[in-house]
Amino acid sequence: MNHSELDRYLRANNETEAKQLALKQNVNDIASAPRRHEEGPFRMPDSPFFTNGPIHIRKHNRFAPMPLHYHDFIELNYIYSGTCRQSINGEDVVLREGQVCLLDSDVVHGIETMGEGDILINIIMKKETFTTSFLSRFSSQGIVSDFLANAITENTNHNRYIVFECGEHGELHWFMRSLMCEAFGDRAYAKEMIYNYIMLIFTELMRVYTVRTNRAGDQAESRADLIQVLNYIERNYRDCTLTSLSRSFNFNSNYLGNLLKKRTGKTFIELVKTQRLIQAADLLANTNRAIEDIAASVGYSSLGFFYRIFAEQYGATPMVYRNEKRSGGQ
Repeated sequence: MNHSELDRYLRANNETEAKQLALKQNVNDIASAPRRHEEGPFRMPDSPFFTNGPIHIRKHNRFAPMPLHYHDFIELNYIYSGTCRQSINGEDVVLREGQVCLLDSDVVHGIETMGEGDILINIIMKKETFTTSFLSRFSSQGIVSDFLANAITENTNHNRYIVFECGEHGELHWFMRSLMCEAFGDRAYAKEMIYNYIMLIFTELMRVYTVRTNRAGDQAESRADLIQVLNYIERNYRDCTLTSLSRSFNFNSNYLGNLLKKRTGKTFIELVKTQRLIQAADLLANTNRAIEDIAASVGYSSLGFFYRIFAEQYGATPMVYRNEKRSGGQ
């Protein structure tokens, strides 16, 4: 299947769409799905999707609404054509052609009826897809990648989503189309190609700097380029303060602190600590510098305090961590 054949395949009505077009209602068998509350959102089971592996790619069936639901797996929505209006955590979100929406597990969402020219691709993935080895292949290491990695792995709140504005990112769209050709075609080694395209797609998403997250409809909030704010912390982690950060982006300190907490799930202090420890871990693994020197270089004057928070983050003291990395341990 090539890209032209893919387009014809996606625009043609499948059997379910033909039924929904005729009946004007959702025909999926969801009656037996357990609900959080009576008449509330239903829990979508894993069983229909993962019979052939931990990644499943499908076209969303048009012409009928998808009721509010949630699930244990991670979902990536790609708007191939047209628009898609969803309710996500009670918020009205309109996704447009070329955009990508990444949903963590247990996010309650529903999809309004999509028309003839509206094509949504669902890429659903079990959490074990995102192993440590998978995430460690990202070239960048810092709180930006940490934020995105947390969004696609375990999240204690399980109420997060990210919308990536990918309209001008041609490489991403090419990767998406090529991924779908493998998923909907019949070529050999399709599973292997799908996994590698998924890696390329997530790597390309790391390059997308305009990212919108929960409650981004607020005008003041939408002006805040979260990735640029996080990049500033990443570059200035040694001596960055909330006051200096707020001044750089023309925000009130309290407002920006609350915004960071809501958008990332971490306070400003936690974000700075994360970046400092990432840098310390890299220095421990890749240099022979003294631990006291490393602690001071990332902004900690108290060696005892550095030892304590490093062990809390990595489950090992700095010396043990260094020895494990040198011996090839994980």
